[in-house]
Amino acid sequence: MRIAIISDIHSNLFALRAVLADIYHRHADKIICLGDVVGYGPSPNECVELIKERADICLMGNHDWAVLGNEDLAYFNTFAREAVLWTQVRMSPEAEEYLRALPFIVIENDCTYVHSAPFEPQAWTYVLNRNDAVFQFSALQTQLCFVGHTHAAGIFRQKNESYEFLIENQIYIDDQSKYIINVGSVGQPRDYDARASYGIYDREMKSFAFHRIPYDIESTQYQMQEERLPAYLVDRLSYGR
Repeated sequence: MRIAIISDIHSNLFALRAVLADIYHRHADKIICLGDVVGYGPSPNECVELIKERADICLMGNHDWAVLGNEDLAYFNTFAREAVLWTQVRMSPEAEEYLRALPFIVIENDCTYVHSAPFEPQAWTYVLNRNDAVFQFSALQTQLCFVGHTHAAGIFRQKNESYEFLIENQIYIDDQSKYIINVGSVGQPRDYDARASYGIYDREMKSFAFHRIPYDIESTQYQMQEERLPAYLVDRLSYGR
């Protein structure tokens, strides 16, 4: 089975469409979304509807949670907070209903799927460095854990008492290792690559590969400008940061 794993769409419909088209051409059997379908971008309802149609599983992200009124917005920066408030007044009842039903974590076969981290998923912890990863590995019940949240693609590996960060675009799963794999962001990458990011896990081949997909950034930015979303959020899409 080939499982496509996407995360952090952030209401970017052009990026989501481009990624879903690529997933189709790569013949994935299943699509799992790790959350943050909304927030930041101009097309929340359209993205929710498309995820509802195409994703087999979707998880709750912190921006989804915030848009539903469950998060203290004081913890968000000014731009994120403004985008959440903008999104809240535009969400359709159907989109809200879909988001409210999303789980925080799913464990399936050899994989954990979660937006932020396996330990206390609702705390929205970031796995940014070795120390973060070491702690999260101690809470991990499966060999593989797929996360988003940081918007930066990358892989942490634990083998015995050794921990390392891998920069390969494709890896083969070692039976003696555990992995925390961040699939990056579809709609707002922050790893200095403006292309949409996602990954495919092939269970039979025991492999995982990142895929970076170009999309129509300018059209997304135009829509954001038309909706008077913060200029900082518009500009950062060009630079992937």
